[in-house]
Amino acid sequence: MKKTISLLTLILTLANANFESNFKKSIKDLTNIDVQVQFKKELTSFPSSFFVIGKTKGGDIFPVIVNKDGNYFIGLSNVLNLNQVDSIMIKEEIDKATLVKEEQDTLALNKLFKDFKVKDFVYLAGNGENLPTKFVVTDPDCPYCREHLKNIEKDLEESNLKLIFAPVHDKKAFIKSQLALQEIAKLPNANTQTKISILRKYYQDFELSNQQLKTDYSQITANTKKIFDSGIIRGVPFIFEER
Repeated sequence: MKKTISLLTLILTLANANFESNFKKSIKDLTNIDVQVQFKKELTSFPSSFFVIGKTKGGDIFPVIVNKDGNYFIGLSNVLNLNQVDSIMIKEEIDKATLVKEEQDTLALNKLFKDFKVKDFVYLAGNGENLPTKFVVTDPDCPYCREHLKNIEKDLEESNLKLIFAPVHDKKAFIKSQLALQEIAKLPNANTQTKISILRKYYQDFELSNQQLKTDYSQITANTKKIFDSGIIRGVPFIFEER
C-alpha cells in the first residue's frame, strides 16, 4: 500500500448513512486508497461493533474494529480485551482471508509469468532431477539481489531458477540487465555455472563504456513495465515457485 494503515491506533470519525460506504470513505480520505469490505461480523465483546477485514484493489488485507455506522474504526492491537469467541473468530477469518489472497496471487503470478517468452528469462538448471522451478525477479544494482546471486548455488540445490530482470534503479541497471541477457543468449549451450559467472560480472559497480551506454534496453523496459503494472510485484528480489 502506498500509505500504510496503522494497526495500532488508527481512529477516524465521519458521518454518513451506509456502513460500507462510510467505511470506504474513511479509508479513502485517510489514504487515498479504494477498498472493499471482504468480511464483516458483529463482536460479542463490544456490542454494536464489527470485526472487518478490508481489502485494497491490490489485494492487501487489513483487520479493524468498526462501529455500527462504519464511520469510526481502530486498528487491531494487543491492548484490545477481546473474549475467546471473538479472538478465535478473528484469527480464523484473518487466516481465511490470507489464504484467499495467496490463492489469488498464485493464479495471477502464474498467468503473468506465462505471458513472457523464453528469451526474457535466464534459465539456471538446478542440481537434481524433478526439481520445482522458481521465478526470480531481479535487478543487478539491487544490493539484496546481489546478495541473493552471491549465494544462488544454495537455491539451485532445491530448485531450477528462471531469472527475469525488472530494475528498480536508474538507466545503468536497465543496460546491465540487457547486456547480461544478451551475453547469455549468445551462449545457448552454456552450463549453469557459466551463466552465473556472466551474471556476477554485471551484479557489481562499474562504469559502463560509451558503447555500452548506447545499448537498446527496450526489452528490459517492456518486461519491467509488465511486471510492476501487475500490481502484485512491488520490489526485488521477488521469488515465486511455479505451480
